[in-house]
Amino acid sequence: MNQTRKMWASAAAVGVILVGGATVAAAASAGRVDQARGETRAEVEKTTPTPTPTDGIVVSHDINPDPSKVLEHWTEERMEGAEPMPMPEVELKPGEFELAE
Repeated sequence: MNQTRKMWASAAAVGVILVGGATVAAAASAGRVDQARGETRAEVEKTTPTPTPTDGIVVSHDINPDPSKVLEHWTEERMEGAEPMPMPEVELKPGEFELAE
């Protein structure tokens, strides 16, 4: 058998194994959900949200209707004087984990 046929045969075998594994995993997962529901007596309630009454008016506006005004605002002088947003700081309490650097 030449190399190309061997490659396609092994690719087909791997595909069959993957599809079979996914099917088994899906079936096992569905069974576990039903089993857990039976053990805990949990009920999943399916409801549809009821829309709140409105007067039919929708208000919308563009956040940045004219990008050229932004370019006009940020001149070189303003860009030089701009300060960056502060970086958030995380304070660790005693006993909490620290991340390695």
